[in-house]
Amino acid sequence: MRMIDVHTHVLPQYAKVAVEVMDKCDLECVVTLEWHDGFGDGLREHLGIFGAYPGRFVVFGNVDFQRINEPGFGEAAASQMERDVEAGMRGLKVYKALGLKYRDAAGELWRVNDERLDPIWAKAGELGLPVLLHTADPPAFWEPINDSNFWNIELRSISPDWSYYRKGLASPDELLGERNEVIRRHAGTTFICPHVGSRASCLDSAADDLEEMPNLYYDLSARIPIMGRSARRAAHSREFLMQYQDRILFGTDLICDEAPGDGDSKREYLAAQAVFYQSHLDFLMTSKVQVNPPFERTSLGYSITGVELPKEVCEKILRQNALRLLAGTA
Repeated sequence: MRMIDVHTHVLPQYAKVAVEVMDKCDLECVVTLEWHDGFGDGLREHLGIFGAYPGRFVVFGNVDFQRINEPGFGEAAASQMERDVEAGMRGLKVYKALGLKYRDAAGELWRVNDERLDPIWAKAGELGLPVLLHTADPPAFWEPINDSNFWNIELRSISPDWSYYRKGLASPDELLGERNEVIRRHAGTTFICPHVGSRASCLDSAADDLEEMPNLYYDLSARIPIMGRSARRAAHSREFLMQYQDRILFGTDLICDEAPGDGDSKREYLAAQAVFYQSHLDFLMTSKVQVNPPFERTSLGYSITGVELPKEVCEKILRQNALRLLAGTA
């Protein structure tokens, strides 16, 4: 089944490797999300590199949030977006640093719903650009990093700076409430909230948001381990995915940021990516229980139970929904 992965991070110098992964895993194309420098001249350079592989990459750029404290930032960023769209940018990626990292001159965190940023969201709607807006993280990131924390490997070893426990930051609910205010205020703009909108551990709340905001979509990236970590959760996830099959996009958070070498190392690398993508397909298309799946999360070990969606639903999630959203950005 042909797939479009709407959530990857491919460094331009590894575009060729990413294409090899796509060919190995039957991916039609991927949306690659620029890191924090995807605007202006840097973005144009990257677009030129990705353009050497027609039809394989859709590039979502950024705005220069390092200038967020400059007067008129929102308007200037919106103007830059217009120029970047002319160069080939087809979406906007905003990282969770908005709400968790960027601070004003007084040292206060910028709020996600600050009205001074409204020109950015409005311009995206005017240009027909989807905004992939990452806000907050799983609630466990605000909890103690002990053996019962499902994310303890991630928070202890891989990304310890993603632990927000007792750091005086806004709660996930506060951040998501601010995000939702932005989405409601800009009904003419399409928002893709990744990682099941940071609500994978509470799909009822995820559903409430979809019901309220018709311009909201989710991608599944990096949250299948939560959605399938028990038969009970898998059953609830299946119900959710069936009900909102037109609003869910396939994403993995695949990162291509290193060269795998040649020969055996290249074959091993491609084989590992094939296992990674097959795990996603097994979750969506079968009832298989995957023991020790290829996602490092918890030191206690876990399994993923598949939701066995009908083929026509899988086709929507894996490809058709993305085609529909991206068609207006070509």
